[in-house]
Amino acid sequence: MNVSYRSDMSLTEEPPPTASAEEQVELPELTTAEQMILPFKVLISPLKTFGQLAQKPAAMGLISLSALILLVTAVTLYTSATRIIININGQPTNLLVTDYFSPWYVGVFASTALNVFLYWAILALGLTLISRMFGGKDTSWRAMLVVFGYVSSVFIVLYVVRAVMYLALPSIDFYFLSTWPPTSESQRSQIVQLVQDMWGPLYAYQLTNMFTFVALAWFVLLAAIAVRALRGVGWGRAIAVAAISFTFTLLLFGMP
Repeated sequence: MNVSYRSDMSLTEEPPPTASAEEQVELPELTTAEQMILPFKVLISPLKTFGQLAQKPAAMGLISLSALILLVTAVTLYTSATRIIININGQPTNLLVTDYFSPWYVGVFASTALNVFLYWAILALGLTLISRMFGGKDTSWRAMLVVFGYVSSVFIVLYVVRAVMYLALPSIDFYFLSTWPPTSESQRSQIVQLVQDMWGPLYAYQLTNMFTFVALAWFVLLAAIAVRALRGVGWGRAIAVAAISFTFTLLLFGMP
């Protein structure tokens, strides 16, 4: 403990010195393996992980994040197809064993993956632009776009929950369809009505819909933590940036 003598010869305690930004210990570079598990670390320990990413933006982890999102998207679409029954030559037939499955699956997977990427890109860009408008410490565009990209880790959990939901639900016999996907507005309306009649009362369906809103709130919270870590602003401004950016993305693309 440092002490000093005043003119009246009494002892006073000096406050402990605080390290300046330049004197802070620099974080070591993350290994490739450590970067690849960053999407999970963001979900488990967002405050610590975004704090580390603010100092060392790791783009490599976005590769594993992209791969995981594509994987769970593919699994979710496949499990949804297992619950679709259509009428082929008067016989109820699972969509998986029909000639309609492959072209439908490839087309829907491609469009879903594109929408997720656009959702991700627009949200990250929105957070970057709006956070600059709200002030805070200077941060490079690359660092912000990389770090904000990790907010989309929530998609992994969201689609896994949906895949589990489909496995827990009964199949639906769309007896009025002999091809897939539906081609007319009346057929799509019938599908929506039948889904509500068959799945609406079931807890698995209701809980998954509720979890979607939880995931959206989680999305905004992660975005606010990332803004605070990168820009050094207060929680109020960080939450405002996250909410505005997410609302804009939601208006463009709807529910993820």
